[in-house]
Amino acid sequence: MSIDAKRRLASAAFVALLILSIFWPSPVVTINQLCCNAALPIDELSFLGREAPAWDVVFWCITGVFALALLQECGAGSPAGARRLRGGATFREIAQEFRATRLRIGISTAIAFIVSAFIVAAIWIYADAPATAWSERVASGDVQDWIRFANRFGGGMNPVMVIGFFLLAGLAYAQRHWVNYAIRMALAGAAAGVIVQLVKFVVGRTRPELWLGPFQHARSSASSFPSGHTVGAFALAGVLMLNSESKAMRAIAALLALSVAVSRVLAFRHWASDVAASAAVGMIAAAIMQTRK
Repeated sequence: MSIDAKRRLASAAFVALLILSIFWPSPVVTINQLCCNAALPIDELSFLGREAPAWDVVFWCITGVFALALLQECGAGSPAGARRLRGGATFREIAQEFRATRLRIGISTAIAFIVSAFIVAAIWIYADAPATAWSERVASGDVQDWIRFANRFGGGMNPVMVIGFFLLAGLAYAQRHWVNYAIRMALAGAAAGVIVQLVKFVVGRTRPELWLGPFQHARSSASSFPSGHTVGAFALAGVLMLNSESKAMRAIAALLALSVAVSRVLAFRHWASDVAASAAVGMIAAAIMQTRK
């Protein structure tokens, strides 16, 4: 099998693994309902890493097998593997890619920040209440199911899994730009996450679900502005949207990030201005992480 075919197969397998993480532990619950009917401490509302962690062991074993398969492709200790990787990414070159990544802050960054601030302010004033009212009108069981799954794309271990896949697959298949994506996503996500926590502490805005109004204040741990899920989703997706040569990858990244943002509003966890500000922060963080030429 050619390297390109193996790379496509690995990508398809990772997508399947990512989808499994979104639905986990639903397969366990479904199988139990079909054949066993045993009493389980999990149900369809449970999700990976938060409830009954012992039931997540099977998923992480599957993930570990997948990671080992990718590492095997790196050809560790194999002369053939070493020759294949001479022109591509090696473990040593991860450090080189990391050192080559720089913050590029210029006039365009300042303009993007100012324009984003005006847009967020306009949404805060004119769109927050209508968007939340619309969320009430469209609320249904089907919408709640979609929200539950969309939320999981932006939280938990999924961002880490995405970064890990690009790093390991980049090493395995000599795709230096994939390694670069992983490093830039990790740095953009970390930088955006720090900004989110600082702003949450300063602003202290109450979440819509508390029904205290958009300008009330609460403890910082319950702060609505901005949305951590949305920031993380757009920081990672932004790296692909701004740098990937694949139109399909750019489109998929944008749609997934947007779905996370919309789901946070529909779930009454954030105001529309929260997710707009978060999307801007994530995209700016992705944009300023550039590789030194």
